[in-house]
Amino acid sequence: MSHPPQAPYQAYAPVPPNEPPRKGSGLAIASMVLGIVALLLSWVPVINNLAAVLALVGLGLGIPALLRARRGTHGGKGMAITGLVTSVLALVLVVVTQVFYSKVVDEVQRSLDEQTGSAPSATGAPEPAGSTTGTASAPAAEVVPLGTPAQVGDYQVTVDSVQLDGNATVADANPFNEPPTGRYVITQLTATYTGSEEGSPGWDLTAVFHGSDARQYSDADCTATLPDDAVDAPTLNPGGTDTFQFCMDVPPAAIEGGQLSVEPTVGFDADARVYYALR
Repeated sequence: MSHPPQAPYQAYAPVPPNEPPRKGSGLAIASMVLGIVALLLSWVPVINNLAAVLALVGLGLGIPALLRARRGTHGGKGMAITGLVTSVLALVLVVVTQVFYSKVVDEVQRSLDEQTGSAPSATGAPEPAGSTTGTASAPAAEVVPLGTPAQVGDYQVTVDSVQLDGNATVADANPFNEPPTGRYVITQLTATYTGSEEGSPGWDLTAVFHGSDARQYSDADCTATLPDDAVDAPTLNPGGTDTFQFCMDVPPAAIEGGQLSVEPTVGFDADARVYYALR
């Protein structure tokens, strides 16, 4: 009797035990997003306070996310590390920028206190802070005559002329110019750049009229367009020269007995201010 042939023997590999599936990486994603947002906002004044809060939350989420990823129960190890790194960098930048902005504010406040609290009077004696005696707030320092150059920051500045009533000039320059609240005072400057790189005199310099009412009127507050406006002054290389105009809106009663100064737009040195004669 014949028997059917037997099937060849087959070896079967052992079946590995079932591994639990890895869970999601929500904490890692949240930590990374918060860290990146905090880093982007960390240099913005005031808003960087919110960046510090976001960075702390990002750290709080990133640490457990990284621990879970290392245990193998959750994914997102790389995102957790990114969240931790960006959160730490954001906190460091918040501290650095806060210190920097605090120093800038302190310097500005000190400069303003020096200018308003101890401005010398025409007699050479300092006037008390808040004094409104009606005398000119000009200092006893030397006043540069018209047409005479003087060093102001990185520029040799000559005041060519001063119009104490420039309303007609402003009206003729542009029909869309608004009437002044007081009276337009226009000064024409010739500036020569003496620095080593390049300068924009219309932006680097500012003119201030010191009224006889013990108040200052800056060209920054005058939005009128002038025939040779300072905003149109070109960029100058070393030795370059340009002539342009500033305007100030001054109450008519404060013009007589007032004075004109030119100073760097950005700077905290009160000695950089130069006074010029009006006539």
